[in-house]
Amino acid sequence: MLDARLAMAASLYEPCLQGADIGTDHAYLPRYLLQRDICQRMILADISPKALQHARDTVEEAALWDRATVVLADGLSPLKDNPCGCVSIMGMGGETLSQILRSGHSLLRGAVLVLSAHTDLSQVRMAIRDIHYHITREEVAQAGGRFYLLWRCEPGDGEWTDTGLRLGTLLLRNPAPEARAYLRKQEELLRNKLRGIQSAAVPDGAQMEQIQADLTVLSAVLSSSS
Repeated sequence: MLDARLAMAASLYEPCLQGADIGTDHAYLPRYLLQRDICQRMILADISPKALQHARDTVEEAALWDRATVVLADGLSPLKDNPCGCVSIMGMGGETLSQILRSGHSLLRGAVLVLSAHTDLSQVRMAIRDIHYHITREEVAQAGGRFYLLWRCEPGDGEWTDTGLRLGTLLLRNPAPEARAYLRKQEELLRNKLRGIQSAAVPDGAQMEQIQADLTVLSAVLSSSS
């Protein structure tokens, strides 16, 4: 049984002959995808030997060892000789995820991406833009008392704005209840950040202006969708 975050990731996955889960850890998502034939085969990669042992245990318990390749590897390197139709990269900070995308994007060969980061979400959006992908779905899931933002991305240049990079273009369009709750949380965080800047000995005027602009956008979205 998947939690809400992994269930959302599974719903974003592109059915394919071979998929890859980068930073797989316990491999719960690949197990689900293989058991339901969403992917016929999967590469399970991680840089942690301990995490890979968890993945092997999951694969063996589910009798999926003949359909899964478990590999100790960094970033997207396992894709070099193994083209995939869909690649998931989740459970890490946004800076790390961005580095993986920028350094290994040539190995994607047009694969659909399912992404999620714990931090630095605007950096991830910029990396998606810079490798000439665009976001087709931007969803929110809540698990363990925490919000998670997930993206499905496909090849091709999209329309990007500074506000969209910071807040999420698709997220701001008719947000579902879970997304509204997430945006309210972001609004609260921005207000706290603004108060901190205003109380500084030398307030950063440019940053204050940006936060105030983002708060105006969030306020409009939340008032129109409430």
